[in-house]
Amino acid sequence: MEYVELVNKIIEAEHSAREIAQEAQEKEASLDQDLARDTQRLREDYFARADRRIQMVEQAEERSAQESMARSDQKLSESLASVESAYRRNRDRWVEILFRRIVGEAHA
Repeated sequence: MEYVELVNKIIEAEHSAREIAQEAQEKEASLDQDLARDTQRLREDYFARADRRIQMVEQAEERSAQESMARSDQKLSESLASVESAYRRNRDRWVEILFRRIVGEAHA
């Protein structure tokens, strides 16, 4: 009888070992799926954060460009106003100088 009991215990141990191995394989597959899911979620989170940062940088660059253009437009307007003011103040004198140069050169 001991031999039969020993064989039964060996068979029982083999079944237990197979169950444990099956459970381990199932857990491994589950862990692989969990890891793939977590990796995908992390990747999506990373790209979402990167997209938000890109949008923030683009907005900041756009604001900076608009401010720079506004400063340039202001300087241009000031320069044009200065030239127009100088023209109004000196128009007659400049015309006289040009006239004398042209007429003076023609008579020379």
